[in-house]
Amino acid sequence: MPLLKKSVVCIAAAAALLGCASSGTTTTSSAGAAESTGQPGLVVLVVVDQLRADLLDRYGDLFTGGFKRLRTEGHSYVNASHAHGVTVTAAGHATLSTGSFPSRHGIIANGWYEQSGGKWVPVENIDDTTVKIIGFPKAKGASPVHLMRSGLAEWVAASNPASIVASVSGKDRGAIQPAAHAKKGYVYWFEGEFGRFVTSTYYRDSDPSWVTQFNSTVIPKYRADSVWNVSVPEAMRSRADRDSSKWEADGVNIAFPHRFASPEGAKVDYWVWFENTPAADALTLDMAEQAVTSLKLGSDAAPDFLNVSLSVTDRVGHRFGPLSLEQMDNLRRLDRELGEFFTFLDNKVGKGRYVVVLSADHGTMDAPEDLIARGEAGHRPTAAEIRALDSLRAIADSNPDKKAAARDLAAALKKLPIIGDAWTKEELAAATSDSLAVLMQRSMYPGRESGRFSRQGVEIRFVPGLYGPPRGSGHGSVYWYDRHVPLIFMGAGISAGQDTFPARTVDFAPTAAAILGIKYPSDLDGRVLPDVVSR
Repeated sequence: MPLLKKSVVCIAAAAALLGCASSGTTTTSSAGAAESTGQPGLVVLVVVDQLRADLLDRYGDLFTGGFKRLRTEGHSYVNASHAHGVTVTAAGHATLSTGSFPSRHGIIANGWYEQSGGKWVPVENIDDTTVKIIGFPKAKGASPVHLMRSGLAEWVAASNPASIVASVSGKDRGAIQPAAHAKKGYVYWFEGEFGRFVTSTYYRDSDPSWVTQFNSTVIPKYRADSVWNVSVPEAMRSRADRDSSKWEADGVNIAFPHRFASPEGAKVDYWVWFENTPAADALTLDMAEQAVTSLKLGSDAAPDFLNVSLSVTDRVGHRFGPLSLEQMDNLRRLDRELGEFFTFLDNKVGKGRYVVVLSADHGTMDAPEDLIARGEAGHRPTAAEIRALDSLRAIADSNPDKKAAARDLAAALKKLPIIGDAWTKEELAAATSDSLAVLMQRSMYPGRESGRFSRQGVEIRFVPGLYGPPRGSGHGSVYWYDRHVPLIFMGAGISAGQDTFPARTVDFAPTAAAILGIKYPSDLDGRVLPDVVSR
């Protein structure tokens, strides 16, 4: 189990960046041959939030469960990536969901600004004041109202009246964006504030009995565990950073064990603390299993879709970094949990009746301190550097000639050591030969501004290896470390092997639709991956 026993800077080649069609090399094996070549009845998308692809290689020989099975039985695109520039959770999930870039589906970030009444107002990607959270009417409503394209879940729901869509996650956006606009879908996310899985009236008027029972009987069992101890054997721990780096977490509670009953957890509710431990993903997988059982997913001829978005890797990565002992421990626990989940699918749905796909919403950069220790570029901006950015923005805001202000701002930003490049909106829109600029274009949507200088008419990229907060690590850049994610297909009719073709996350949705034999829009940015779909 995770905590409880679960029973109860390198930039890719321009061809990969721009998604140019080119053949990859596939190394195949006989492992994982499906027991049935019939049409699968269920596609399961597993999104591990912040799972950078190379972490599967880093700890590959230590995995014994789900990651190992995916790597040995699945068709793995080792050069897969997000092909857009703002690499954050909501944008990544929506891109996987729709087969379109953020410039078309509109979810350019977790939040952005829009003009309203002559003022810029903040907008969160799932906020919707027209709906309510079931059981908590005073909480902010949530729905896919800001998603501007249809998604795989909708295509599945439209393909057959008996088709079912379910989506579960540790985050609201991890459940909602993959479910797209599939009303009547079973879309649930764990809300730490309430200590239960919730949904909104966008999808249904009340919780089904199986959700109510899960919330009342399964979740309380996780409350008994308030300590996260390291499970990595001593002999393996040298593969990770030492467990005492001052740039981790709050700079004080930086080493195992992590306890709720301590200063580390004293200022937060138990469930908020719990969300940052591996047990939260175990709970999400429990919920996914309950959905499969209660909804009988994959049990008939109608195609079904299940999204499972696992959030802990992102939360651990932000606090402790991708190379931390905490992240190593988390991934080994998740490997075991996924192994149990796949065995459950074998027994409940049946081998040859489902396809599982592993991916991530984005990658992450190593902590600047780790980069520096390896002799690579790594930097946390100083207070003076941040003041310089703020000063330039204030100067731009004071100039009534907005076009001239944008040109001057872009020119001034380019002179700063922490800025890799800066473009006015017009310059960025016209760029064709700069592959990084093209990636940034794909993260721009009319009327929505998310960048630090977007409202001033300028888009930027920071230099590689820069991370703003004083501790931890993160993502969001255009660089390969933030875009490189797993894309592994495993299951019915799919041959095992590693494939060097530069697949993109926009390819998931049309490929999954082709696997299920359903119709999908003809104008997607993604394409069907032929080495996965043979029918």
